[in-house]
Amino acid sequence: MAIQDILLINHTHTDIGYTDYADTLFRHQRRIIDDALDLVEAESHRPDEARFRWTCEVSAITADWFRHASDGQKDRFRGLYADGLVDAAAMPVHWTPLISPANALRSLKHLRLLKDEGLDPKVAMQCDVNGLGWFWTDILIDLGIEGFLLESNPHRGMHFDTMQRIFDWRSPSGRDLFTYHGWHYSTGTNTFYLGNDDPEHTQATIDRTLARLEERGGYPYSAVIMPVTNKAAPDNGFATRGLSEFVERWNGEGRTPRMRICTVTEAMRAIRRSVEAEGTPLPVHAGDWSDYWVDGVGSTAYETVVARQAERLLPAVDFLTAFTKGGDDSLLDRAADELQWYDEHTWGAYNTHADPDSPFARMQLSWKTHRAHHGFALALEAASTESRRRAHEVADGAVEGDHILRRVNGKGERRGGNAFDPGPVEEHGYYVANPSSYPRRLYWPVPADHAGSAPQTILDAHSSDRFLTGMQTRKEQSPSTTHVLVADLPPFSEAVVRPVHAPEVPGMASGEGWIESPRWRLEIDPRDGAIRSLVDKETGRDCVAPDAPLGRMIYESLPDPSKDRFATFGGDYDWSRMETIRWPEGTEFERATAAKVTLETAKATPMGIALTVHLSWPHGDAARITYRLPAEGDGIEVDAMLFKTPVTAPDSVYMLFGAPGRDPSIHLDVGDAVIDVAREQIPFSCEAWIGIQRFAAIGTDGAALTVASPDAPLVQPFGIQTGNVGSGRQGNDPLLAFWLTNNHWDTNFPIVQSGGIPFRFRLLPRPKLDLGEAARFAELETTPPVIVRAYDSEEKPPRALVELDGPVTVTARVRKAPAGSGLMLSLNNAGPAATVSLSMPSREIGSVRLARPDGAILPDTQIDVSPRLIEIPPRATIHVLLD
Repeated sequence: MAIQDILLINHTHTDIGYTDYADTLFRHQRRIIDDALDLVEAESHRPDEARFRWTCEVSAITADWFRHASDGQKDRFRGLYADGLVDAAAMPVHWTPLISPANALRSLKHLRLLKDEGLDPKVAMQCDVNGLGWFWTDILIDLGIEGFLLESNPHRGMHFDTMQRIFDWRSPSGRDLFTYHGWHYSTGTNTFYLGNDDPEHTQATIDRTLARLEERGGYPYSAVIMPVTNKAAPDNGFATRGLSEFVERWNGEGRTPRMRICTVTEAMRAIRRSVEAEGTPLPVHAGDWSDYWVDGVGSTAYETVVARQAERLLPAVDFLTAFTKGGDDSLLDRAADELQWYDEHTWGAYNTHADPDSPFARMQLSWKTHRAHHGFALALEAASTESRRRAHEVADGAVEGDHILRRVNGKGERRGGNAFDPGPVEEHGYYVANPSSYPRRLYWPVPADHAGSAPQTILDAHSSDRFLTGMQTRKEQSPSTTHVLVADLPPFSEAVVRPVHAPEVPGMASGEGWIESPRWRLEIDPRDGAIRSLVDKETGRDCVAPDAPLGRMIYESLPDPSKDRFATFGGDYDWSRMETIRWPEGTEFERATAAKVTLETAKATPMGIALTVHLSWPHGDAARITYRLPAEGDGIEVDAMLFKTPVTAPDSVYMLFGAPGRDPSIHLDVGDAVIDVAREQIPFSCEAWIGIQRFAAIGTDGAALTVASPDAPLVQPFGIQTGNVGSGRQGNDPLLAFWLTNNHWDTNFPIVQSGGIPFRFRLLPRPKLDLGEAARFAELETTPPVIVRAYDSEEKPPRALVELDGPVTVTARVRKAPAGSGLMLSLNNAGPAATVSLSMPSREIGSVRLARPDGAILPDTQIDVSPRLIEIPPRATIHVLLD
């Protein structure tokens, strides 16, 4: 069917940065909305199809406008919204895959504010980036969103000719979200020249492009969406003046296809009508829409590490505030805000590559990276504040951080008044909590006592390398070398414990280049510093094969650095014709393991036996990797510190983990869902590199490996993929290539990074892959326990605050209700349909109701208080409000 109608959506693209300093842009975006309201009213005399309409692209910016607008301006907006002349889309911002499901729910506060102001967004937009995490589909459907519009960028992304497709995006729970994959947001001005007042030029381009679309096939509908942004400034630009006049002239001259200016909701509903009129069922795609652009998060690798660690603290602090009298999540909300701005898609300035040392580029990069550091600091402070508040309610007496506790001498003498020496840390009590859905065997070194010294806003247990590699603030304040904290903690439980002597573990041994525990024998390859052999002593099975290295670090660079960044994504192109933007046919890289490898002597601590390896490359990069066989637990710990030297030419560093065997399948945790990458990705997704949340896993015909990755979110499945064409995946090796750092991007990201960057990996080799076990292992390895010094408190046995009785496939997150009193539980079911019963031993439950992800109560969803049985569909996440 020939296209008869072009539906024009005028909006600005929202970059938090890039064109201007980010703080400035919030004010600038408010002016954009004010100006758009003026233009809507000024063009009210036009015929309806040419009457100007404006769409506010993301809810965070629209909510910011409402927070600052006068009552008169708000009334004006609401009136134009009611008339269908102004619209607001629902997605908070344009996301990278860094955003966690827990933080995604927190970001919905912007949408709640819009609903409180009388708006009801029905379409979610994701622009520039080339996809969206799969868990968002269920969130959007639960919010009542009718459709999802993606306006992706072919610049290091999907090719222009793959755009314009309509399908039902099937969510993990099996429901469908009407989805339109459209042209890039600037296509209307940069490709079709709308706003140039040259109908002949526009007509020629439209005829050429639509002919190519018809020739391609797969788009049999009568209408197409064409986004329009400002010609001078498609990013963070004002409404397009002259558009209404052009459309009136175009239609008046009888040109085809006919044009109509729409809001995004109006346009998406018109497309749905066109689909229904065509009569053919839409194709259905289920899986993750993996983003090409996610590679950029590796260009600020250190900040990504701290942001991810902070993100993992959010559910833990949410749990504490939910059960603490007077629990306050306002500080946590600020931390979440900062992390959301880091997770948003904009990195740096438009001139980052051309002029990286200009104040314009540096100030924007500084703003972006500060979001990670600030979010990390606020999350640590929130964890400290709420953990201490909860410890006061459970433990006896004073806890760490009380202002009267100051060390006055080193003799262990206690004094009255306002000061005393609390004595050795091995004699203190400790409040501990497990904020996870899984039972936890706590085994943690007794933290040093900061005794009122800096840092005062970070828990002592968090000021150590056990929490994060390189976190140790003072070497003299290292954890105890003789005692550990040990407890068996049920899910969502707390206790007060006393340290015990670290038990002697028989079978710990070491020699030149090898270490051994009762379960494992690990041997290092002196050629590259990776694990050459890892023998499971229970079965005699070696978990390493020649084609499946464990911990091999590889440096990648261009053989011809003069090709610069254009060689990594496609070279020259003409922005005025987006179809010219292409990936290269293939990119040649050089890859090398370390030129020099040095092994230290093995060391035993209460946490296990460890062997450290030092690596160096001729160009200056170096690394330190510590392999540890823990005193407790099945996993192998890998703590790496990469010392990056400044390199301006495109380069990368990888760490490879493989499993022996053939016919590999690779599974990735993409947030409340684990995908099989060979079966569960949307067509035209980026298959070469994928952003993960907690873990990646390999299964072969003879082995399995789970890699929990708290710090490195980028995985290239089946081996290193950067030399491939576009997003295509090559090879079938049983390998996970973790992309630690890169500086490939030619805009928007920093071109150089340097200094020490920590990365942790936790390995679980198994004869056979069990995704339930993998999820449990990764959750416990990436979420730290809560530990607060409680000085003289007596021991108190573990007590569960939430009890879920159901299959192990069901996990939960708990927080204070975001829109009122009570608690909100998010229950995720990774398996088939399940029934769970819920109880809270510590408090009475008055009512149990189902809710939307933003906390709004669903009508007629009261669940019987007894026995509180909750049904959860397969692979679904539901939200329950408890009062």
